[in-house]
Amino acid sequence: MARRAGVRLPVDDTPADAERRRRGDRARAINKEAKDYYRRILLKGNVALEARQYLGGRGLSAETQEAFQLGYAPAEWRGLHNFLVQRGYRVEEAVEAGLVVKAGEQKYYDRFRSRVIIPIFDAAGRVVGFGGRVLDDTLPKYLNTPETPWFSKGKILYGLNQARTAIKEKNNVVVMEGYMDVIAAYQHGVNNAVASLGTSLTREQGKLILNYTRDVLIAFDADEAGVAASLRGMDILSELGCQVRIITIPDGKDPDEFIQKNGTDAWERLVANALPLVEYKIKQATGGRSAITVVDKTRVMQQVLPSLPGLSDIEREDSLLLLARALNLSWETVISEYKRYQANLGNKWSNPDNIVKTKHNIIDIKEKSSTRDIVESSILRLVLEEPALGQTVIEKTGAEPFSKPFHRKVFKMCLEAAGKPEYCPADIFNHLDPDEQKTLSVMLSGEIPGDNLVYILESYIDAIGPLARRERREEILLEIGDARRAGDEQRCLQLLEELKILQNIREAEKAKDNGRSAYLLQVYRHFLELRKP
Repeated sequence: MARRAGVRLPVDDTPADAERRRRGDRARAINKEAKDYYRRILLKGNVALEARQYLGGRGLSAETQEAFQLGYAPAEWRGLHNFLVQRGYRVEEAVEAGLVVKAGEQKYYDRFRSRVIIPIFDAAGRVVGFGGRVLDDTLPKYLNTPETPWFSKGKILYGLNQARTAIKEKNNVVVMEGYMDVIAAYQHGVNNAVASLGTSLTREQGKLILNYTRDVLIAFDADEAGVAASLRGMDILSELGCQVRIITIPDGKDPDEFIQKNGTDAWERLVANALPLVEYKIKQATGGRSAITVVDKTRVMQQVLPSLPGLSDIEREDSLLLLARALNLSWETVISEYKRYQANLGNKWSNPDNIVKTKHNIIDIKEKSSTRDIVESSILRLVLEEPALGQTVIEKTGAEPFSKPFHRKVFKMCLEAAGKPEYCPADIFNHLDPDEQKTLSVMLSGEIPGDNLVYILESYIDAIGPLARRERREEILLEIGDARRAGDEQRCLQLLEELKILQNIREAEKAKDNGRSAYLLQVYRHFLELRKP
């Protein structure tokens, strides 16, 4: 493309870099030769009869085997070695690529023997390494290309070259543990699966995933090692900003076994029931039992809280509510512990006794969030610029939307000034105390982001509603605790009814169902009217 456009690409022509590029090109070329060698033997070699029967027994069609370029390494000590030498490669190059092992002075042998060969491709479709699986119960069951300058398991996702189109189309990816899981999934139409080439995802693999999607389903084996691996991997993905769900496979099966036995429909049901990250971690941390002691509750929090910073605000709020219910703790206690975890992020999180010292840990949830303060100030800044907009605020919200006394005070003055022929924001300073004057001065110094004041105002008003409802949900949780302690069951029922309506509104807004959102907002306004004294 550069040649066509007449552009000269900058090239570092140092001898060391040139040599590294040459060696990299040779390594990719020798891997391709090896892949073709193994593939030809599987297709035509008499020595590969057992391998062909094995793959057929696994239910893998000829088309699937071709798609993944499966091959076979015969039980020869120097079969590939001799082939590569005949093709003009030096034995040292085969050793450096991990295909041949040096056993001593002038003694070499093939790394892979008597194994089905699974080529490992990078995202661009170039062969960078191999995995080999035995046909019987010999150990090790799997043998991989060793780490080389051009191959690192922690930087590759097996099957990504096949799955990347489907990942983009479905906007999610299923991360499995092994090659055969991915191949079997592909055979049954699950074509958005990749494998981590090990038991734990790395940050580099997570970044590869983010090139295509942030919706990640983890489907590691259901044994103890698989569970531990999924816990480590989900934390890495969450930190990177992925939305993680865990597919729980019953009876200790791996994805390959489950799909082979139960088919695609059963697999899709598992996907539909995948547990969100925090719910899965709570389940694993508690073992399905109630956490009773302070130590138990602290241990669960220590496992769950590190997964929260990468979540969206809605996901984090849901997760904290779920954690509070699971541990039978108040909302204020759990959010206090989370805030303390955030404040000490990177340091050891200790002092478990603080969990039960609720009154010392409570963050005043009733204080309005800084986000809402910013939006309120922005609305007021527009009204200060043009007091007539105050009437638009009342029409759009049904009342003034301000939570802070200072905002309400200034807004009232703006409404009164709207009918005056000569209006100047400076006149309002005469009715404020010195601290309020400073606040107003800062507000008036802020720039208005555009010329269409009505459009900007409506955008801010649209943002106020969700913020106010979020704060109300938090207030309700506190009020429910107070009502329960006072034994006021009727008050509890009223609050729970209001909370349910607010949660339904949030879900409709999250799903961008405008019709349902509008209907539920009308229901909520009616609910509030009935509660007025």
